[in-house]
Amino acid sequence: MSKSDTTLQDLGITPGQQVNRSELDNLLTRINSSSNQLVSSLYLKPGDQSNFMAARDSARLPWVERLATLDHKILKSETGLIGLSNGNQALIILPPFPLTDSELFGTWNLQPLQDLLDKPYNVGVVLLRLGRFAVAVYEGDQLVSSKTDTRYVKGRHAAGGTSQKRYSRIREGQIKLIYEKTCQAIKDQFTPHLGNIQFVLLGGEKFTLNGLVKKCPMLAGLENITLSRRLNVRNPKRDTLESVALSLKESRLYPIL
Repeated sequence: MSKSDTTLQDLGITPGQQVNRSELDNLLTRINSSSNQLVSSLYLKPGDQSNFMAARDSARLPWVERLATLDHKILKSETGLIGLSNGNQALIILPPFPLTDSELFGTWNLQPLQDLLDKPYNVGVVLLRLGRFAVAVYEGDQLVSSKTDTRYVKGRHAAGGTSQKRYSRIREGQIKLIYEKTCQAIKDQFTPHLGNIQFVLLGGEKFTLNGLVKKCPMLAGLENITLSRRLNVRNPKRDTLESVALSLKESRLYPIL
């Protein structure tokens, strides 16, 4: 199939699919936006979604109707949303970092998206699974500071009685120690860069990360710049941190067909 014949439906995008910068660029270059179909581009910064949905003017109404088909959580994205329409089909992109302007174009305009993805964001990263953690600071795509370490944590004990209680106390103590080590690493790695860090991203198991935030005052103090999306990293270690740079600019896609 030639590029000129490719539609959104042909690309087989699944709702919620995550793509990095290179994958997104590849998808967008395959979509035919130069046919006789009506095209438009929508950019909504965080907080502007509700006001936009209340609009009823002719220019916005087609987008209001498209967006109304989406889950409410998508419309409330903390980074805003981007919509690209081609005829009766549209692609919604939740960008990796917040949009700063809201605009509606009567053309297929990728420039604001490209500008956002081109920015060299300074990002603090905390990856944690029970037994191993990694803390890093990135300037753009470059890893500038990092600390990785391990701390043995016993698995859950299925037996009951006194033995289970003793085992649970040991495990809780081990979890407390890895929280303390991770929190100290956050302080050591983030403090020299605090004036420059724009966003913080977390990766790992939800329950474990929630526990860390409660136990680490410095991380809790960065809540206002901590994004809710989670990096999908199974094994936080030094080798992993190089590939994490690609994940920092992952977008989430939702086709409207």
